[in-house]
Amino acid sequence: MGVDFKYISGQPVMDQGVHNVAILSLFTDEGWGGNVFLPVESRIGSDFNKTCKGTITLSRLADIENSAVRALESKLFPQVSAEARNPNGDRLEVNIKIGLGGSLSLNRENALWQAQARNLEAQ
Repeated sequence: MGVDFKYISGQPVMDQGVHNVAILSLFTDEGWGGNVFLPVESRIGSDFNKTCKGTITLSRLADIENSAVRALESKLFPQVSAEARNPNGDRLEVNIKIGLGGSLSLNRENALWQAQARNLEAQ
């Protein structure tokens, strides 16, 4: 018995199951057109992606944390907390704790994000 992994740019694709739900909830923009096909209680979309852009200030870090919690709190994720920090320069680190044990770490490093945007295979 074996498992096949799909790799993109040397990174295994890990977007399955509950992890995928969290990623979709965070990174789907509000007003996503596909919501018309979903019942109101199942619609996705948040302001998280938009909130993470721009100048990083103390108030922006608090906004990012609040946005992450709003995006994820649901019947599926009843306990959500987020911590955003700016260790240096244009780097943003967001650690989201889901439930009692799981966590999702998201880092924004400007140069890496720009390089990934140019790599069509990673999108």
